[in-house]
Amino acid sequence: MKLLSVLGLFCLTTYVLFAQNPTQSVRGVVRDAANRETLPGASLMLRKLERGTITDMEGQFLFSEVPVGRYTLEVRFVGYEPVVVPEIVVGSAKEVVLEIKMEERVSELEEVVIKSAVRKDRPQNNMAMISARTFSVEEARRYAGGLDDPARMAGNFAGVTTGGLNVNAIVVRGNAPKGLLWRLEGIDIPVPSHFAGGNVAGGGGISIFSSQMLANSDFYTGAFPAQFGNAIAGVFDMQLRNGNNRRHEYSFQAGIQGVELAAEGPFRQGGQGSFLFNYRYSTMALVFQFLPETRDGTEVPVYQDLSFNLNMPAGDIGNFSFWGIGGLSETTSKGYDDTSDWESPENREHMNFQYNMSAAGLTHQKTLSERWFLRNVLSATVSQQLNKERIRLDEEIPTRLFPKNRGENVEGKLTFSTVGNYKGGSHFSLKAGLDFSNLFYTIEGEGNDLNTGDYALLLKGKGNTWMINGHVQGKYRFTEQLSFSGGFHASWFGLSEEVRLTPRASFAWQAAPRHRFSMGYGLHSQTEPLFVYFVENKGFMPNKDLKRSGAHHFVLGYDWSPMDHLRLTLEPYYQRLFDVPVVAGTAYSMINFKNDWTFDKVLVNEGTGTNIGIDLTFERFLKDGFYYMLSGSVYDSKYVGGDGVERRSRYDGGYVLNLLGGREWTIRGKNLLGLNLKITLMGPQWYHPVDEEASHIARDVIYEETTGFTDRYADMEANTDFTFTYRINSSKTSSVFALQIKNLIGKQYQGKMYDLKSQSIENEFFTSPIPFVSYKLEF
Repeated sequence: MKLLSVLGLFCLTTYVLFAQNPTQSVRGVVRDAANRETLPGASLMLRKLERGTITDMEGQFLFSEVPVGRYTLEVRFVGYEPVVVPEIVVGSAKEVVLEIKMEERVSELEEVVIKSAVRKDRPQNNMAMISARTFSVEEARRYAGGLDDPARMAGNFAGVTTGGLNVNAIVVRGNAPKGLLWRLEGIDIPVPSHFAGGNVAGGGGISIFSSQMLANSDFYTGAFPAQFGNAIAGVFDMQLRNGNNRRHEYSFQAGIQGVELAAEGPFRQGGQGSFLFNYRYSTMALVFQFLPETRDGTEVPVYQDLSFNLNMPAGDIGNFSFWGIGGLSETTSKGYDDTSDWESPENREHMNFQYNMSAAGLTHQKTLSERWFLRNVLSATVSQQLNKERIRLDEEIPTRLFPKNRGENVEGKLTFSTVGNYKGGSHFSLKAGLDFSNLFYTIEGEGNDLNTGDYALLLKGKGNTWMINGHVQGKYRFTEQLSFSGGFHASWFGLSEEVRLTPRASFAWQAAPRHRFSMGYGLHSQTEPLFVYFVENKGFMPNKDLKRSGAHHFVLGYDWSPMDHLRLTLEPYYQRLFDVPVVAGTAYSMINFKNDWTFDKVLVNEGTGTNIGIDLTFERFLKDGFYYMLSGSVYDSKYVGGDGVERRSRYDGGYVLNLLGGREWTIRGKNLLGLNLKITLMGPQWYHPVDEEASHIARDVIYEETTGFTDRYADMEANTDFTFTYRINSSKTSSVFALQIKNLIGKQYQGKMYDLKSQSIENEFFTSPIPFVSYKLEF
């Protein structure tokens, strides 16, 4: 009997041990937001578990044996504003490592009760008071239609519309996608997307950024702070996270988007340094190698990318990091030699397009004193676009190819950047910096001259020039409720020898605990795509002295938080563009630029434009496994071309409404099941009217580009996206299954298509759902 009792107790104990949920560590460091000094003695509370701890003498904290699931972390320190970090996902395979930055309170007296509201959307940049929000990598996967892509995820935000279902280009408040600035680790970088510029300048097909690499980052839609210079529409300010410096961790992911390998860990046990890298190769390129030879018309995208971040603390010298991101992408379509297969003009063409980019830098940062923090970056960026198209014109000899266009655009930049943060007590802070960039380029373009009809050289340039930027911006907090930020950005562009001084200012007033008013103004400028300056016209380069486009941004803001996890934001805005390059005497304006491999326009800075509208966001942050967001914009986008006539712009959709939400369930006490849905209703973009006579002669669609935008298929476009995720937490590993579907129900107008069979001009739509299936293993 005793033996049976012992065996029963043993079995029960074994069952309890195996039934226990997996656990993980949550650790990190707490710092002053201005001077980056660590804060010993800060108190932290992990809600739901109601477990607390304090930071040690180095500002570090540790929660050990935390059961897997979602948690909210609350951080307090005497004399500092409380911080709440919501929606932390704790999995079984990887430690959660956080860096928390706290801002000093204006009042030196500690209140008896300090309310710490959950505001996960507030930007990390303390100089930004309006038209800015932060986003997380986890949201890029969870939000339906995000596809782990920051650009596509931003399409959920108010004031943003997408450039198309098959591209990740975005339109911010009626501006062309080329007006968006991408930054990484404080440096301007080329568009970080595979096949960038293939369909739309400013966007591509698939993000080069990996979700394994990114930390929380900021996105701006207007009146952005002085540190951002060469942008008119918006800014993505991306940050890389550091690798785990305590233990080695790995992940493997396979899906339609690619096969990925990631690794991170310490250089040596007991050290503070760490490495982190991720490599991806396109799945379709792998699969097609083992399939029977496909027909000539098949277009196979081939791409790969690599990202890394080496973090190297150096004691009293400061902290060094060596980081980089790069991608190679190529797509080829050979068309058909058999004329019976010719249905559209693309079937007659042989096309090859390549986009390659890389950005790398060495960063040094150091806290110089209680008041000063210094950050220096030495970086190099390169981008290369190669496009070659040939066409079959002779039906009697369909194997004969004639040149249609060819373009080569290589741009590089060497940059030294230095930025200093000054903390003048709890009321005042300052940020100032200088960037010195040497730009080098090789540009060639060939195509049919629109004036003569002959195949000719249209673009040619080779050399280098300088871009020098400087900025200074201060923030003064009069009280806990009232703040002002102001400064300016100064720049010199060597190609046109033009100097621009652009002021920035913003106010924020917390009128009541749950009501906040703000306003912002910014004068911004931006260069055109570099090839625009190198149009070859009878031996001259008429665009070489073009000035940069300018834009005044005016924004008002109202923010209401009826509950801790709810917020309503209204932002009316007005943008006035000036010095826009246009073609004299015509309706053509660079405001409407999409892409053009045979660009041969002679431009003058005589165009203007206006974007006016109101953005609305009503959002329930993830709480108790449920979230939703309603974001919408009503806007009007107009421009004046070279003929002095005001017209609607290409991107004047008029309105956009996003309804998205999701539910998350805990399965068996440890696994997470998520369902997410998004519905988008929007006004489509506009198109030039078709020149039918020229189209029938060319047997291709020819648009009347010197007239306005008057055509679109309908007044409303509807799209639906869906995401399913399931995370399985085992004792030492985590598995994540994901199904993400874009365009589950809906269609998007792509313009006109010439039907070679019927010799007619037809509407072209994108109607197919785009499924993305993936499996990820973390260990």
